[in-house]
Amino acid sequence: MQAQKAKAQAASGTDDLQSMGEGLGSALRTFREATADVRNAVDPEMRTIQAELESAQKEVEQSIEAAKQPPAPKDPSPTS
Repeated sequence: MQAQKAKAQAASGTDDLQSMGEGLGSALRTFREATADVRNAVDPEMRTIQAELESAQKEVEQSIEAAKQPPAPKDPSPTS
């Protein structure tokens, strides 16, 4: 009688572990899918922001270089 109870408890424990494993696997799959969805939504926006930032940085560098250049001499105005 006790042997049957022990077998029943062992089988029950195995079923519980299997059920927990399946639940964990399902949760991990759902998490990975959600992560991929967020990444796919955010990556294009990040690329756009990065391109705009690089463009603005180039403009600032060009402005700095232009400011370093000495001013062009003015043509002397004709005197009468």
